[in-house]
Amino acid sequence: MLQMCGSVSMLSLILLAGVLFSRRKELVAEAIKYGAYVNGFLLGVFLISDETELVLMKWEWLNLGSYSLTLSYRYDMYTCFFFAVGMFVTWNILVFSLYYMSSDPKVNLFCKYLGLFLIAMLILVSAETLFQLLVGWEGVGVMSYLLISWWYARNDANTAALQAIFYNRVGDMGLIGMLLWCFLHNQEWTFTSIYIMDDVSLIFLLGAVLAAMGKSAQLGLHPWLPAAMEGPTPVSSLLHSSTMVVAGVFLLIRVSPLILGNGFVQTGVFVLGGLTTLFSALCALTQNDMKKVVAYSTASQLGLMVTAVGVGVPQLAFLHICMHAFFKAMLFMCSGGFIHGLQNEQDVRKMGGLYKANPITSACLFVGSAALIGTPFLAGFFSKDPIIEAINLNNVNSWAVGLLLLATSFTAVYSFRLFYYSIPGHTRMMSLQPLNEAYKFLINPLQRLAYGSILGGVVFVAVMTPKYNLVLSLPNSLKLMAVMVTLVGAVMAWDIMKLLHKENNVDLYISFTSQVGYYPYIMHKILPLMWLYSGEKLQMQVLDRGWTEFSLPQGVGVNSGLLSNYVTQAQTSLIKMYLAGMLFVVFIVMMMMIYY
Repeated sequence: MLQMCGSVSMLSLILLAGVLFSRRKELVAEAIKYGAYVNGFLLGVFLISDETELVLMKWEWLNLGSYSLTLSYRYDMYTCFFFAVGMFVTWNILVFSLYYMSSDPKVNLFCKYLGLFLIAMLILVSAETLFQLLVGWEGVGVMSYLLISWWYARNDANTAALQAIFYNRVGDMGLIGMLLWCFLHNQEWTFTSIYIMDDVSLIFLLGAVLAAMGKSAQLGLHPWLPAAMEGPTPVSSLLHSSTMVVAGVFLLIRVSPLILGNGFVQTGVFVLGGLTTLFSALCALTQNDMKKVVAYSTASQLGLMVTAVGVGVPQLAFLHICMHAFFKAMLFMCSGGFIHGLQNEQDVRKMGGLYKANPITSACLFVGSAALIGTPFLAGFFSKDPIIEAINLNNVNSWAVGLLLLATSFTAVYSFRLFYYSIPGHTRMMSLQPLNEAYKFLINPLQRLAYGSILGGVVFVAVMTPKYNLVLSLPNSLKLMAVMVTLVGAVMAWDIMKLLHKENNVDLYISFTSQVGYYPYIMHKILPLMWLYSGEKLQMQVLDRGWTEFSLPQGVGVNSGLLSNYVTQAQTSLIKMYLAGMLFVVFIVMMMMIYY
């Protein structure tokens, strides 16, 4: 039965790739919709069956002596679940794009790019070998560049796309290092053989961490994620919900059995995720761009997923990937709809009263924000709170627990602030063009994702509990910890909003967070200037006007003068000086002949 499910799922991926050659943009959305329905049904069949995983289609593509490169398809819970969720979310984003990008002359190509983006991610998720994972890995990277720079006439869009490529190239060095390590140690690239390795090198694990840092925008390689907001809103919605940014976390989930066997790497992953969660949540507090608030929220949630892998619960990290896809895609689509109706105004301080003109979109934004902060019985509650509970019970690193709880309270702060300044009250814009909420391409995707944000967690628990016998009971003090810090964050939001609207001494408090920790300024301006000045000094002063000048142009003249003086002084017209010189040369030649 499981083999039949895997074959059908792989067939749906192949058919989706074939539909991209169609000239009708609506046909792409329809193909993804039916693919989501089929894979949702296969997910139910998978849960009923007793099997856990299966490797299909082991085709030997290349044989290099004793080393063979095979192409295989791994069908397990991760693959099955992600196929259903990823296709469902992408279908709604594609339908939303028919409204949002309707005036674009190349909307057909845009929809095909979104479909290719999804296909690359599905190849990554279903890969059994590291080579196939590399194909999907680079595929999502290339498609992100093409989609972020879709409005290529804008300088900021091109800069953001190049920034995404450069930061991801740093992370790609880690994945390529993993491949090279396996090749040099005659280790097959399949996950099945990697899992049974007796001694896993630290280089291999650090390569996986570096790759995840670049693709999932962890602290140090994070600036490209908020910069990617320069692309169209459907791109931001798809990129931040279920495709590129979760690829790094998924790689850590795949190699989590190896990470949990190395205490040093496990602690590093845990601390890296905790610092990313706190830093991104802190930066989201003072952002005024509506889309950048949601973008930093994504970075914070990615840090939480990485922390879950470091604490030893990768299955909860994957669950949060799936639940997060529903409400994060909806949040971006609501933000894009508001910005579209406000003539591209993105500053939340100039919004307000949007619920009067757009009640359905405002309700969806409220549901998404509530699910994000972990409101009980919404989708985020069933994935985020168990991670925090597992972190409270861990013994990996104690001080990082406090950082994560603080970041959880900050999540409530920026979510409450975003909702408060955009939805209730009175409008602070000179003109407001209400969204046409009777337009099905705008409302239907938002409503479907809202249903997923409300019922996704409940359905998961109802379906998964009988099969895996999940334990959801903990002491009340630990169970209520996440809810309590969320309530504290909601109270903190009032003080944050008052602070941001004072006329005096505001920069003293918010300059660090509003400037994103000065990281872009340091990395993109100060360090390049230092390298430029160092190169100029080394090239111009040390080489061109230094050693090179002294040894070649000026050196030849000076040395030739000294040589001519020596030769002139040696001409004394004394026979004994000439004989002595000749005997000295003969003596040197004889000694060399005897020695050699």
